[in-house]
Amino acid sequence: MSRAETNRRVVEQFYDLAFVQKRPREAAARHIGDTYTQHNAFVPDGIEAFIEHFEGSDAHKSPDYRQRPLRFVADEDHVAVHATIHRGKGDRGIALVDIFRLEDGKIVEHWDVGMPIPDPATVPHPNGVI
Repeated sequence: MSRAETNRRVVEQFYDLAFVQKRPREAAARHIGDTYTQHNAFVPDGIEAFIEHFEGSDAHKSPDYRQRPLRFVADEDHVAVHATIHRGKGDRGIALVDIFRLEDGKIVEHWDVGMPIPDPATVPHPNGVI
C-alpha cells in the first residue's frame, strides 16, 4: 500500500471518530502525533486545544450537529477532506475542506477553509456547491 493510501486511511478513521462519532479525545489519542500545529483561526495549537474545542462546542454536542465527509484526497503526506457541516435542524450548512499533514502515520498539522452553502436559487449555475 502506498504512503498516500495509508495516510488517507488514517485521516478517514480520524475524521469518522472525531467528527462523525463525536469522539475527539479518542480520535486524537489514536491518530494525532506528539505535536499538532493548527492553522484554523478559531482553535489554538496543540492536541488538548483540539480536544477542548470540540468537546466544549455547543454545536458539536447537539444531537442535530452533523459533519459528513464526502471524499478524501491524498498526496503523499497531505490528505484533504471535502465535507459538509450542519449545525442544527434547518441549517443549510457549510461546505468544508480540511487538509491534514501526517508524519510517520500520525496527524501533525491541520488547515481548513469553509463557506456557507447558499440557497440553490442564488447560485449562478446548476452545478451545486458540494
